[in-house]
Amino acid sequence: MNYESKNWQKQKKLEWENNADFWIKIIRKKMDPFREKLTNRAILNSLKGEKNLKILDAGCGEGYLCRKLARRGNILFGIDFSKKLIEAAKEAEKRNPLGIKYFLGDFRKTNFPSSFFDVIISHQTINEIPDPERAFREFSRILKRKGKLVFLFLHPCFDFPIKELNSLNYFQRKKIKKGYYLVSGIKSPSPYFYLHLSLSEWISSLIKSGFSIFNITEPHPSLKTLKKRWWRRKFNYPRFILIEAKKN
Repeated sequence: MNYESKNWQKQKKLEWENNADFWIKIIRKKMDPFREKLTNRAILNSLKGEKNLKILDAGCGEGYLCRKLARRGNILFGIDFSKKLIEAAKEAEKRNPLGIKYFLGDFRKTNFPSSFFDVIISHQTINEIPDPERAFREFSRILKRKGKLVFLFLHPCFDFPIKELNSLNYFQRKKIKKGYYLVSGIKSPSPYFYLHLSLSEWISSLIKSGFSIFNITEPHPSLKTLKKRWWRRKFNYPRFILIEAKKN
């Protein structure tokens, strides 16, 4: 691991520990309209009607999606590098057991056996690391043949404000820095950052890691919903992209 990657990881762990209580509150009180109406639904709908799957949530946070998918009759594993979030997930499992196993760790290098999972999901975490190629290679290792990868992240075509959008920015690998999360009028305690790659680089990296893409969607509200004032203001450009791929 080079210095930049080590420094990124150190900063990211600190960010998530500082923001952990913020996100636990936001998620458990269902305060984020984007998650409630769009992104969680998009991930869950990609596995609609499927049962008895061995699923890894890579970057599981406090375990919301794990719990949802476990209640559908699947076998869930969650991994995250935030100690606070994993502790919160384990506490929820202890209160209402669903058979979910949680691990504190880095999903770029796991101890899971090869060809172990039917499905891996990743909700807004693949762009939290400096080297998603490494994660894709690990996902390929631990997925069964024809296993499914579903990941959703911020739409890379809209990472920059219009005044900053140019080819020099867009086609460079860059760290995007933000002062805070703002959800339902509440600011996160800590700033945050994430990785920008061009859309073509995301896709190329996935294919080089042994995957075939079979679906790309851009989760968005219905046109009727977009006519409402709040959604017009807050969803004034495509914010998310979801990619579904199969291991070759």
